Amino acid sequence: MAAFGLMFHVKEGGVSVPIQWKAENLTDDRSIIVLDETNQRIWLWHGSKQGLVARRTALRQAQSLKGHGYTIGKSIIGRDIKEIKEIDQRKIGRDPDTDNIYKEFIAVLDKKVKDLDNFVISFSTSEPDVRIVASKPTPKPAVTPASSKLPKPVVKLESSSAATEAKAEAAPESPIEEARISFVIKSILDHYDDIWISKKKDGSYIVEMMDGPVCQFSIREGSIKFSTNSFSGISSNVKTEIKRKYAKLAKLL
Repeated sequence: MAAFGLMFHVKEGGVSVPIQWKAENLTDDRSIIVLDETNQRIWLWHGSKQGLVARRTALRQAQSLKGHGYTIGKSIIGRDIKEIKEIDQRKIGRDPDTDNIYKEFIAVLDKKVKDLDNFVISFSTSEPDVRIVASKPTPKPAVTPASSKLPKPVVKLESSSAATEAKAEAAPESPIEEARISFVIKSILDHYDDIWISKKKDGSYIVEMMDGPVCQFSIREGSIKFSTNSFSGISSNVKTEIKRKYAKLAKLL
């Protein structure tokens, strides 16, 4: 049985549109979804200029495709998808895990394919089998307004030296350490109304706002340690104010 594939451009507002199957679509201003039956996988590409809202909207679309597949006529493409693999262009060349996923992704795009109708491709050069599934309706695109509360997956940003240490589960924080972590979050909330916080397995925290990452930090020996790339995307004045507010709160301990 032939395996099929589809490529989608996730437009502003959360509508996924099938597009031609080619690597040139992976630009820095797009989120691209690739449905890949050969690996029973969905690949999700985030261009470096895509903000947090756009990336989370694209993830929601990918999750919808994973759950329902994509219906064309009476055939369903991708009904047996098992997982989603995200690729953040900003991390290519900086994070080994991202590099490995990207290498696998490009290998899929480099495979010999046959163009079919409606932007569908077949990974087989022979005529594809026709699969009829009449009982499953076409999934509706999930339109996600910018203000919506979206799922909060763990988003891996550029790793610091702390993130490359042993990947064992981090030990629970003490009450004082928990207080220091909450002080960092409160200091950031003084400047941004909406933030997203993710905790990695190594115990570090990632804080993001609508326009991208704010900082990544961990607690070591009772002190807050920020990654070298923290606050690089915000103004130096805001960075100074955040650290000043944290230092003031920390004196309460």
